[in-house]
Amino acid sequence: MNKINAVCTGIILLFVSLSCSTFIEGNKLAGAAVENFHTQFNKKNFGAIYEGADDEFKKSVTEKEWTELLAAVHRKLGTVKESSSAGWKVNTTTAGTFANLNYEVEFSEGKGTEEFVFVIKDDKALLYNYRVNSPLLITK
Repeated sequence: MNKINAVCTGIILLFVSLSCSTFIEGNKLAGAAVENFHTQFNKKNFGAIYEGADDEFKKSVTEKEWTELLAAVHRKLGTVKESSSAGWKVNTTTAGTFANLNYEVEFSEGKGTEEFVFVIKDDKALLYNYRVNSPLLITK
């Protein structure tokens, strides 16, 4: 019985350690993808963001719609000056590993929040969903 308990404990510890590694690596990859998103956004290189997105993202919006949306956000909020993490989670499902990251952002024209969802594929974080919120998007 002791041997079975030891084996079960070992398997559980291995699973937990691999899971933690997946979560940490997913967060690291997604965090780097957010930095790249902000760099491309500031350069108004919206097409590059779209091209690097996941195919499921591209099914939900055309490149033209995406570039028009980000152009409007850029026009109203300006460039990203500073961003800080407001929380994150990584979830592995049968559909893949997804990293959700929330940011508080200081744009050149005011404050806002962003929510990114990335799917992790082949050690890359691909944009799966994006939301931005700021009162300036309505009032400006």
